[in-house]
Amino acid sequence: MEVNLHKILIIDDDKFVNLTLSKLLRKAGYETKSTFNGKSGINETQHFQPELVLLDFKLPDLNGFQILKKIKKINSSIIVIMITSFGEIRRAVKSIKLGAYDFFTKPFDNKEILEVVKKALSSTNKENETQINIKKMMGESKPLQNVLKNIERVADKDITVFLEGETGTGKELFARMIHQKSNRKDKPFITVDCGAIPETLFESELFGHRKGAFTGSLNDKKGKFELANKGTLFLDEINSLPMSMQPKFLRVLQEGEIQRLGDERSIDVNVRIIAASNSNIYDDVKKSQFREDLFYRIHEFKIDLPTLHQRKDDIPVIANYFLQELAEIYQKSVSGFTNQAMSLLLNYQFPGNVRELKNIIKSAILLTDSDKIEPEHLILKNIRNKDLEKEDDSEDLLLEKFTDKAEIKIIKKALEKAKYNKSEAAELLGISRSQFYKKLEKFGL
Repeated sequence: MEVNLHKILIIDDDKFVNLTLSKLLRKAGYETKSTFNGKSGINETQHFQPELVLLDFKLPDLNGFQILKKIKKINSSIIVIMITSFGEIRRAVKSIKLGAYDFFTKPFDNKEILEVVKKALSSTNKENETQINIKKMMGESKPLQNVLKNIERVADKDITVFLEGETGTGKELFARMIHQKSNRKDKPFITVDCGAIPETLFESELFGHRKGAFTGSLNDKKGKFELANKGTLFLDEINSLPMSMQPKFLRVLQEGEIQRLGDERSIDVNVRIIAASNSNIYDDVKKSQFREDLFYRIHEFKIDLPTLHQRKDDIPVIANYFLQELAEIYQKSVSGFTNQAMSLLLNYQFPGNVRELKNIIKSAILLTDSDKIEPEHLILKNIRNKDLEKEDDSEDLLLEKFTDKAEIKIIKKALEKAKYNKSEAAELLGISRSQFYKKLEKFGL
């Protein structure tokens, strides 16, 4: 038996399925842990710290989407493979959109399970190579090169780094790159989305708690600082950190120790902090909404991240990278973009930056049946003449009419894929039901 040493958590309320998967994976040399509901699965994700989770979609207490989101908040690098009895494309697409690696349906084939797990863990082993090879992935524009030079300057120096950039500019990606280039690269990289944590739960999330510390705390729980010990803790949207938490957070940075909620004992932690914000956090300092001493403590080295519009030369490189990645995930034989399609991408503003570009390509791959992405496959939101920055007004008008025509085609394609179920078609396109009905009315469909 090959010993893999990889840790896999199984979350499935069907005891037979759970036991079958556990035996299968242990026989293949993996270390496994089984849980039978969502809450215990989330708890074990923190304690067992698996590299991969097999997650049943339909559980008695929480649905798969809710658990997937929570797992990714605990550690976004954990691989999640969904298990479903339904096998519907909308559930599969939505779970992958939320960060799942893949899915399989019951009844499953043992050989297929082992192949998917092996492939998923193999992709994780290549993470270091992927993160470092940024030129292949993100281009060679001057703004990007400035960011990379700053990362090289600071990565191996154990100081706090602050990343500032608009939503979708890749703050977590660059934070991971700093971690991968640091002396802590073999230790945990833990992410915290400060904007997604209710104020009452911040202390428990960051520092952990003892059993019985508050109503509902049925077990001891490690906080993010303990989970990241000897590694890197990435705090996204740190400007959302409540004022009540800021002095406690500052104390941890200064003294290198934490106290779990409900515990008087101190626990030493050795963590490198990378913080990020999508706005100028000093504006919050001036409004007395963020402590000035904490501001300077997390600003030992600041890196400004450019928007995708400022990196226009990188769009073809990034677009083709996502095309290859997503075509493999969705098993589509799509080899590239037509010149007209790439021209549309180059002339679009991308208010959602790199994240929006990835979502646009994801929808295009899902809906195309050809080997090239055509203009009609691209859903470009709110495109207008003023956004295109062209000198030729007649070309602007032509392009706007062209994009309307393309949008009509892709709406029709979505309706066909969803068998004319409008709710499913809206979900397939990644828009709300009301937005979808407005588009149907706009185009007389």
